[in-house]
Amino acid sequence: MHATYERLRRNAPGKTVLAAAVASLSVAGATEVNAQALVLEEVIVTAQMRTESLQDVPISVATMSGDRIDDLGFVSLQEITQYMPNVTVNAGSGTPNLFIRGIGSGTNQGFEQSVGMYIDGVYAGRGPLAAVPTTMDLARVEVLKGPQGILFGKNTIAGAINITSNKPSDEFESMVEAMYEFEYGGQQYNMVLNGPLTDGLSGRLAVRHDAPGDGWWENVATGDDGPEFDNWYARGSLRWEATDNLEINAKYEYGDFESDNTQTVVYQSDFVGQENFAGVVPIPVVSDFDKGAGDAGTRKTTDTEVLALTIDWHMDFATLTSITSYSAYDLLSTGDTDVAAAPSLHRTRWEDFEQYSQELRLVSPGGETFDWIAGAYFQRNELDISRRLETVDFLQSGPLSTSALYAPDPGVPSVFDQEAESWAVFGQGTWNVTDALRLTLGLRYNEETKDLDKTTNSEGLQVRAGFNPNLLVYSDPANFYSIADLRQHSFTDLSRDEDKVTYSTNVQWDVTDDTMLYASVSTGFKGGGFDESYSGAGYEIRLVNPITNEPLGGSVPGNDPSILEVEDEEVLAYELGAKMSLLEGAAELNFAAFRMEYDNLQVSSLVGDVFRVGNAAEAISQGLELDGRIVLAEGLTLGGAIGYLDASYEDFTGATCTTPQSMDPANNPGCLTEDGSNITAPRQPGGQDLSGETLVFAPEWSASLFAQYVVPLGSSMELINSLDINYSDEFFTALDLDSNTPHDATTIVNVRIALASIDDTWSLALIGKNLTDEETYLWRDDLPVTNSNSYYAVPERPRTIALQARYRFR
Repeated sequence: MHATYERLRRNAPGKTVLAAAVASLSVAGATEVNAQALVLEEVIVTAQMRTESLQDVPISVATMSGDRIDDLGFVSLQEITQYMPNVTVNAGSGTPNLFIRGIGSGTNQGFEQSVGMYIDGVYAGRGPLAAVPTTMDLARVEVLKGPQGILFGKNTIAGAINITSNKPSDEFESMVEAMYEFEYGGQQYNMVLNGPLTDGLSGRLAVRHDAPGDGWWENVATGDDGPEFDNWYARGSLRWEATDNLEINAKYEYGDFESDNTQTVVYQSDFVGQENFAGVVPIPVVSDFDKGAGDAGTRKTTDTEVLALTIDWHMDFATLTSITSYSAYDLLSTGDTDVAAAPSLHRTRWEDFEQYSQELRLVSPGGETFDWIAGAYFQRNELDISRRLETVDFLQSGPLSTSALYAPDPGVPSVFDQEAESWAVFGQGTWNVTDALRLTLGLRYNEETKDLDKTTNSEGLQVRAGFNPNLLVYSDPANFYSIADLRQHSFTDLSRDEDKVTYSTNVQWDVTDDTMLYASVSTGFKGGGFDESYSGAGYEIRLVNPITNEPLGGSVPGNDPSILEVEDEEVLAYELGAKMSLLEGAAELNFAAFRMEYDNLQVSSLVGDVFRVGNAAEAISQGLELDGRIVLAEGLTLGGAIGYLDASYEDFTGATCTTPQSMDPANNPGCLTEDGSNITAPRQPGGQDLSGETLVFAPEWSASLFAQYVVPLGSSMELINSLDINYSDEFFTALDLDSNTPHDATTIVNVRIALASIDDTWSLALIGKNLTDEETYLWRDDLPVTNSNSYYAVPERPRTIALQARYRFR
């Protein structure tokens, strides 16, 4: 794993200080070597709300420096986490997926992330906030593995991604950078301005623009190329050193992101080339990875805004930190959601989110017999989501796995309006028993409230009669249930209130000056919530005339609001680890063994045309992580990391059935009734027993290797050569674990060759990503709606080679 890290100038060259990124060896490519000795430099992190060496932190942490991120031309967290075994971030199918050690939140707009993301101390729990270019002008990215339920603000039951941006300084500097990709013409431009404004006041401005190039994916139905991106992002910040003891940092971030023609491919289908009832071919091609077919393109626009004010007051007995923040985004997404080349299902989604938060934290100076941290946290947010069905004609998709719904006009939008509040108080104390032995205990009390109004109006919805597709009916003639009522509801004034105490304890033992052992036991908690995508019946279902839609004067019971609820999840985690310095500081080796036991794990699965959510009863994630680095000679550094993961459901008897199991139970057994027998008829209620089966995004083995060789060229230039190899075993993204949906094992090779000035004033680099042109995918799942043994995927970018030019003004 490249442990990348923040570079520190060292006044004592003979001092051996270690730098290891405890998880992702591949992260460490930017290693600097002391000119007088072969010594790895120190990695500084704030994983425990203190500035300290990574080797002193009793947590499994993967870290990458902002310099390394810039050098490799990373544009997303997804690229960073490819270098970190047991960590997965990808754009997913609708919302970003953040998974650590096989634990994450899945796809549903009602979910907050199980992996908490924090940018300069501000919680970013919603997917669109996780999708901003969090790689621009950074000091470092830290990934803390396992539950972090004490010091971090909210929902860190699987881990935390702690991102720190560069702060203003009182030295003038600026940077301009351009990157051009040769094959597809993609471009990126970066600019940074920094310097003093007045005495004690300095400012920093960072701007990024991603300019569209030629798409690498072709929609054969429309002739359009994609994906296309046109993104602007800016961060302005001020730093005021009001007194010797008082520092105030303020920042404002704004992003404007547009994407068109998102890539999807159908890689398997029994209906290829066949016509639907209207004479249209809905699945005209099974793609070669870079071709797909959809009758309409997809488009998404997102505007983000973040304001944060951080005050640090250094007192004799402690430092008081106050973080006040406002975060918001507006999102509009529209286009084809059935992945078919026929007008079967088009949706538009509006999403509006606002969050206010306040954190107060007292941190003792450190180095005393008893070191402590105490604080309080408050957050309030409002989430409004509306959806409208622009086109609904399911039978256009061919054989169906659901009813043949049809709507002659766009439906009235569904509405999901949620207000949430949470607050917590926390404390952590460390008793330095001796110079070599430390004991730590942390406690946090959490309270959460969610209030919801959720309605969907589908009046006018009909189905095409299977025996005659041209005949439209408002109800099933066999039972007269209103088709509209089966897809509409009005649940208002819903509320959830919950509270929880979480704890963490660990012991650290410095066996020698160069070896530290630690053991920890911790708990975590993620609040429950509501299913945003639920589109089923409300309290009752009317009986209506199939032809005229006239009421027949009766109704049958429907569903109560409990069908929306997802219960809170909890974890009990154990970890043993070691951090070691070898060869007098020229090498390091770090190790972690972990076991995490989850109750009520929140899960999400595609059913028909929507993602349904629920709780798995129990799950266990356990494994081993090993990473190390070594300086072999001046300028030559090697390293690597490997992760072994055994993540499975301990008890999960109500999992979603696969489409073949549900539609053809005789030939595809495994969809079970409550008494454990196999269902006997298509669409009969049932569920899989996935106890003992793997979790999603949980490759058994993952690894990352790196080599960097710096060659001096005279007295003013150097040639920097970097090779990175990242490996991931096969894994699933679809919760039903359909045997047609696993992702193959992949090996990704990246290279950077840069000519640069010794003083880092300028550099010119060639960056090659995925040099062997591996075909990899973000997501694999059933094709929505159809029962034609059809599966789709979201492919990742193929091989790219880019030229990067950078100049710094000082």
